[in-house]
Amino acid sequence: MSASKLKGSLLEYIVRRLLLNCGFTNVVPDGILIFKRSGLTMINGKGAAHDADVLMNPPIQMPFSYPSRLNFECKAYKEKSGLSIIRNALGMRYDINDFEVITRQHLDERKNNRRSAFSAIDNRQRFNYQVGVASVEDFTRPAFEFAANNKIPLLSLRWFLPDDICDSFHEITDSYVSDYSAQQIRDLLSFLKGERNNNGQIFIEETESIFKRIYNTIEEIENRVLIGLLESGDLLFLFSQNIDAMRYVSDHPIPLNTQFHYEKRDLDYWSLRINEDQNVKFGFHLPINIVEMWKNQNFDRQTAVGIKAQMFSKVFVFIKNSEIPFRILKID
Repeated sequence: MSASKLKGSLLEYIVRRLLLNCGFTNVVPDGILIFKRSGLTMINGKGAAHDADVLMNPPIQMPFSYPSRLNFECKAYKEKSGLSIIRNALGMRYDINDFEVITRQHLDERKNNRRSAFSAIDNRQRFNYQVGVASVEDFTRPAFEFAANNKIPLLSLRWFLPDDICDSFHEITDSYVSDYSAQQIRDLLSFLKGERNNNGQIFIEETESIFKRIYNTIEEIENRVLIGLLESGDLLFLFSQNIDAMRYVSDHPIPLNTQFHYEKRDLDYWSLRINEDQNVKFGFHLPINIVEMWKNQNFDRQTAVGIKAQMFSKVFVFIKNSEIPFRILKID
């Protein structure tokens, strides 16, 4: 088994685990439109069936529209993810959202220029699919800009994992993998794909390896990540320095007053503080379309105030709670 396949599966496992911890749930294949093939989750589109790396249901659905689903394409490359990868994600989004099944009976009726007595399209539940891209490394500038213009959420492990942990991804080579037995690697892959495999879990938890080092880091960090949704539809990944901040958000169902801040030395990385409590603080990367909006005004301070009021007046954050699966953050 190739090292690249293992690295990709490990990245998928990390993204899936972060989403599950924020209240997202796995999509259950229906066997036709979404199905399993050789251990992969496949989703049908107009042109082909696509490999859906991390396909999830969000904790809440918005009314008056098709229910949404989120798929993250995962790229464990050593270099930055470029424009072609984001374009492919956009193509996949169009392909799976525009896919319809037209019945043969309906096509026959069209020959006679009459409305078909049969159902024109397949009777099924329809979804609005959002497709994002997750990467070990960062993204190129053209990739960022294209993603912003097409509302494609991006996530890089470099944004929240220590550099040495991200670097260790690239130490997983074919030579390194060959040190383990074929059965150990099969068990590990099965575990990373979400299958119940005790041997795979024992391997990753007890065997001294790069996999264990990454796994332990994710265990430590996953409870400090929130996923936020702006009213513009942009996703935010909010990272706290301590678990107390997460507990505070989870324990307060009422709208929470927040303040947003930035520092001149790092203009695209902002922080939010809740109720002026220094211990309840999260950092996040500003969506690139908002950065560009601000940049066009020479990063003017007053413009930043306007951006806060316009773009961050209300942030929905997802939490793992069966009664109220989200919280609302409002500008103080």
